[in-house]
Amino acid sequence: MHLIDRYILRAVATPLILALSVAGALLLLEHMLRLFDFVLAEQGPVDVVWKMLANLIPHYLGLALPLGAFLGILLAFRNLSMSSELDALSSSGASFGRLLRPIYGLMFVLMIFDFLLVSYIQPFARYEYQQIRFDVTSGALGIKIPAGEFIKISDDVTIRLAEINPATRDANHVFLERRSSDGSKTIITARYGAISTTPEITSLLLKLQDGRQVIINELGDRIQTLNFETFDLEVDLPAIGVFRERGGDEREATFGEIVHLLRTETPQSSELYNDYRSGLHWRILHPLSFLVLPILAIAMGVTGRRRASNLKPVIGVAIMIVYHEVLEEWGKVMAADGEMSPYVSMWGVFLVFTLVSFFFYSGSIDQARSAKVMSRRSQETIRVAGSAAEPSQ
Repeated sequence: MHLIDRYILRAVATPLILALSVAGALLLLEHMLRLFDFVLAEQGPVDVVWKMLANLIPHYLGLALPLGAFLGILLAFRNLSMSSELDALSSSGASFGRLLRPIYGLMFVLMIFDFLLVSYIQPFARYEYQQIRFDVTSGALGIKIPAGEFIKISDDVTIRLAEINPATRDANHVFLERRSSDGSKTIITARYGAISTTPEITSLLLKLQDGRQVIINELGDRIQTLNFETFDLEVDLPAIGVFRERGGDEREATFGEIVHLLRTETPQSSELYNDYRSGLHWRILHPLSFLVLPILAIAMGVTGRRRASNLKPVIGVAIMIVYHEVLEEWGKVMAADGEMSPYVSMWGVFLVFTLVSFFFYSGSIDQARSAKVMSRRSQETIRVAGSAAEPSQ
């Protein structure tokens, strides 16, 4: 690798890694707070939050990777142009095309990684995230019993816990009513109870202390009471539903699965056809965007040392965000609904993004060359010629 290539890659790598890390961390922190609220509201174990966040990393990495690559190239070339290093490289014979050579080598590596990310890693991570969320809400990670409410944990059992210790999962002032098929019922009250479940979440285990059991027959005219100091009770729980199979959503299907469905089905035979077709084009366009990113990044990063523009980086970031939002939230949706061909709604957006990037690139390069010529003219030495004084007679 040439010295210039290594220098350009080092200049790009540092801001790229920093931008990628900061963007990913901010996105994860914002979602982590909502996950904590969700899990605590469902009375699920806190360690589930970290599993859900781990499955969100591929999703947010797919959002942060293009933006991080764009900012890395933009900031690198902005620093090179403002420190006159870009002029020195150009004077040595290194054109912008030559400087782009190591950048595109890096972009091809990111393209391959991004394709694997959106086509194979994200579908499995999204499905795993949805499965964990289902387990939390369905009680597969533990039965949910809010304090102070009468809860029917099955058709025959109602329970109420006045106070619950969130750390130990123990309760005070327990009330439980169990109804039998013959019409009789049993009412149990206790001052204290330790609550747990079997490992398979099939039964609720209660270890009650200092309470009373009341048995009422089917006619209601006969009552039996029993006071106890300790009483162990097991209550059967309803069967937990099974989570759906992967693939009902296009975002959970891999690239190979999408291609297989499009080859074997038609829009008339499968309701998923248009959805899968839009997903196929999106998985192709998302990595291809990395080919255009360097053009727009250099256009917004190259600036004059004397007249540095702080607005160009902001415009560049805005174009990037608008492009990805329009591509995914409009173009992909229109193609998935069958209202427009993906070659128009998605590839059309990509074409507009490419033309805009090359337009800014050509204008920025011309401006940089003009600024370089003007700088050379202003530094030229001005010589003033004068006639020598004639010797006096």
